[in-house]
Amino acid sequence: MNYELVSADGHLDFTWLPEDLFVQSAPSHLRDLMPRVVEKHDEEQGSGVYNAVWVCEGKELGVFGGVGFGFRAPKRGSSHRIDRMWESGFYDGDPHPANPEMRLHDQKLDGLDAEVLYGMTGAGIHIDSPEVLTATYRIFNEWAADFCDTHPGRFYALASIPVHDPQVAADELSRAAQLGPIRGCELAAPVVSHPIYTRDGYWDPLWRTAAETQMPVSFHQGGGLFPIPPPPEMEIGDSRVEQQLRVLKATGGGPSPNQQAYQAVTNPLIQLAGAQWLCSIIASGACEKYPEFRFVLGEQGAGWVPFVLGRMDNMFRYSRNSDEVRSFVKLLPSEYWFRQGATTFQEESCVGQMAHIIGEDNLMWGSDYPHPDGVWPDSRTVIQETMGNLPAPVLRKIVCENAVRLYRMGE
Repeated sequence: MNYELVSADGHLDFTWLPEDLFVQSAPSHLRDLMPRVVEKHDEEQGSGVYNAVWVCEGKELGVFGGVGFGFRAPKRGSSHRIDRMWESGFYDGDPHPANPEMRLHDQKLDGLDAEVLYGMTGAGIHIDSPEVLTATYRIFNEWAADFCDTHPGRFYALASIPVHDPQVAADELSRAAQLGPIRGCELAAPVVSHPIYTRDGYWDPLWRTAAETQMPVSFHQGGGLFPIPPPPEMEIGDSRVEQQLRVLKATGGGPSPNQQAYQAVTNPLIQLAGAQWLCSIIASGACEKYPEFRFVLGEQGAGWVPFVLGRMDNMFRYSRNSDEVRSFVKLLPSEYWFRQGATTFQEESCVGQMAHIIGEDNLMWGSDYPHPDGVWPDSRTVIQETMGNLPAPVLRKIVCENAVRLYRMGE
């Protein structure tokens, strides 16, 4: 297939999956414990109004067919992008993201030739039972592979990988690598059972398997440790779902002024959390130990990367225990980045000015379809406005060739 425009960051979130998928496909002894869709009375809308919601282990995981990870239903006027998506027909009919024909239509409308699909780890982090979570991810990975097979060459998925045990994670990655259009994995780094940065070999089974199978490991946005206190109407310890419900109840359906300010602080910092995973994976020694290992900072942005690498390089150059550090990390951190790392972004004008210092071979554009933080159906316009100044060969790397090479598209 001749690729010209490829999105390295699209989504097949939990909210849009078939409502009976996990119950029907689960082992018999887990069937009653698996995620499912139920009807829930909408207290805000009054008597006789119900919403379809995903539940598991007695917890609500989000609405069925919602926005983003499914924590709220789409609503006109809630954002300019949602309104644009509404005008373009995204909310017509069944959920488009999990319907291969509708998704292909949306892909063509945006001028794309192929997508890399991130999965359901955003909801999976709320499932406590390791056995239920592992079974849920296995079912999702098989379903995602079948989804991609409906239009070969147009969709490539990332496996969702459990993070409670490194060998279980490695085994699922190895299994997923045999599923054809699964070409990498997504790791829910914020809830791993052991820190990524440690040099004790805990995660070696996963890094080794990723290297052997040519399956890049992606750390998607979120999970940074910025200690930002929530406003009074949100309580520390609330889940994201509980926070949303609490605020909606307190404000009659919209964000309070405090929550608007809170979002103005937290939203810009979400992608900066990628610095945590960039530093962690390099400091762990994984890149030194497994030179064929590849990692991706999914939707983590790009402009901050040179600063963080510069700080790491200086630390490694001038560390008082540099001899000990060099036993784990022999190259400069920036050298590992240029050899083994990548990051995705959707709308970042600084890339047009900084691509040469971020890494022309390390940048992968993504539309973020169908999240309202993305740029669908205006991808080509956004690319021209933010990166149109780049030389054609460099731009082609960023919007096509780097993703095609990393994920072995067309093979």
